[in-house]
Amino acid sequence: MDFQLAEQQKELAAHARAFAEAEIAPYAAQWDVEEHIPRAQIQKYADAGWFGMTLPAEYGGGGYSALDAILVIEEVARHCGVSARIIVDHNFGAVGTILNFGTEEQRRRVLPAICRGEKLMSIGMTEPEAGSALTDLTTSAREEGDVYVLNGRKHWITGAGEREYTLVYARFGDVPGPKGIGAILVEEGTPGFTPGPRIPSLGVRGVREGELWFDDARVPKENLVVPPGSAFRHLMSAYNGQRVGASAVALGLAQGAFDYALAYADERRQFGKRITDFQAIQFKLADMAMELDAARLLIYRAAANAQATITDRYESSMAKIFASEMAIRVTSGAIQLMGAEGYGRHHPVERMYRDARAFTLAGGSAEIQRLGVATQILGRPLPQQ
Repeated sequence: MDFQLAEQQKELAAHARAFAEAEIAPYAAQWDVEEHIPRAQIQKYADAGWFGMTLPAEYGGGGYSALDAILVIEEVARHCGVSARIIVDHNFGAVGTILNFGTEEQRRRVLPAICRGEKLMSIGMTEPEAGSALTDLTTSAREEGDVYVLNGRKHWITGAGEREYTLVYARFGDVPGPKGIGAILVEEGTPGFTPGPRIPSLGVRGVREGELWFDDARVPKENLVVPPGSAFRHLMSAYNGQRVGASAVALGLAQGAFDYALAYADERRQFGKRITDFQAIQFKLADMAMELDAARLLIYRAAANAQATITDRYESSMAKIFASEMAIRVTSGAIQLMGAEGYGRHHPVERMYRDARAFTLAGGSAEIQRLGVATQILGRPLPQQ
């Protein structure tokens, strides 16, 4: 077991760190205020080779490991959770589903455009009555000639209305339960497919959260990525990598807040001393550093063991639970270290705190992840599942 990064990985992280400091950090607060990140900025991430890092070169990807992508995501998130989240979406999740379970024609048609930044990808899972209970989803896909006709409503969809592709989870043929669920790729401009209103959110404001409406949306059959049936487990296994990516965003946010608050505290003087000379502050810093390292080890383990963007459910859930809850504690602690200054919007830690709050919810709540861990521990399905 080697806990050291390879030289190539250190160089990759250093490059991402330098890029983020020069091209992302100066603008992150502006994107938060405007609640929008320009498409030209997103293109810079594709041009840097950060889209499709985890994909093979034959599909336009970088051929990097999942851990390599996680290193980049972590560095970017130290300055901007929105930017890091976008990079996650174009290396894991829906992208991984197409890589692992799509047809060869789909891989060659869709993935190179993703890697070049010409097309962006969303995943359409959540519905008003199907969040954690995803198998209760009601968006329907009815077979009709050479198309599937989709009807239903999705909400809390990241990138809704801003991205060209959405991998939609739907119920095929009115088959109940998980066996009726499959995934189909819906393209922007499909008749009957309409982005609904934006959902205002506490944090991660630079990327749009919104609804998607399907009113007899006619989608070609060749866009079916994962057919219904026992393949529901494939849909969820591909999403485990997305959870590790989200964990890395939470880690990066927490590390960024810690670094900023530490630099501030080491200069801040009260009672004639630097506040870092007081034991109470020293203990707080030590606790925060321990939590950061523990989260990093869980995330790196899950990423290092990944196979073609797919990570182990147990390792992914462990990483996401700890990292997402740690990020709330550490970003909150960073505000406390800075006192009233930390609460002000002229410093980035309050934004990092708001952004971090998303990750015990997005991509599977901490409670649902605990159920997944318990299932593995007990070796049997649990009643809630």
